[in-house]
Amino acid sequence: MNKKIIFNLTIFFTLLLGMSLFPYIPITIFNIDLSVLPDYGKILYELSCDIAYMLIIYSIYYKDINRDLKAYFSNFKSNFKLSFNCYIVGYFIMVISNILISLLFRNAIAGNEETVRSLIDKYPLYMLFSVSIYAPFVEEIIFRKTLHDVVYSFKNTKYTKYIYIILSGFIFSSMHVLGSVTNTIDYLYIIPYLGIGISFAYLYDKTNNIFSTITMHSLHNTIAIITYLGGLK
Repeated sequence: MNKKIIFNLTIFFTLLLGMSLFPYIPITIFNIDLSVLPDYGKILYELSCDIAYMLIIYSIYYKDINRDLKAYFSNFKSNFKLSFNCYIVGYFIMVISNILISLLFRNAIAGNEETVRSLIDKYPLYMLFSVSIYAPFVEEIIFRKTLHDVVYSFKNTKYTKYIYIILSGFIFSSMHVLGSVTNTIDYLYIIPYLGIGISFAYLYDKTNNIFSTITMHSLHNTIAIITYLGGLK
């Protein structure tokens, strides 16, 4: 493999692992015992780690991020329309597959969804930031832009686009499901996430603008959390 491929693979796997491991770095370095902190202290720590990780990612891609931000909002109406049209296809697949799984398996719910809901119940403000700002920014950079750089580092053929879209969708969906699997039914929830993941990957490949997917990802998550919070009242 050439240097470009190795470099892009290194960045991808480092950022991917960092999503899970980064909060443990300050704990290890400064010997922080989270168990002695009150709940608000733990939340502040998590929030600080999230912001720090976003800044690290921004420092790596700041030129591309600034360029994409300017390009996307300079023609916002047209760009948003294209983004929304791609998103709604993935959303439709996600909803239909969720309904079918729920009907076939007696109102089953994904383990990941249960985890997120329990955290929203305990820490609504932090989770609003996490799912509406942190997750869309970090996940779209890693699963769309960084992975796009990796795949296109190899020989660019007429199949490269499709390899990227499928790979991006599959890795994205797997990361949202595999970490919270409690039974075999949970594996089926890869399908709903796959639908939205593939639509985002297609959108990024088409536009080459990361804000086309960040805005839709943020919109999707924000509507979901507000709907859930509204249902608790």
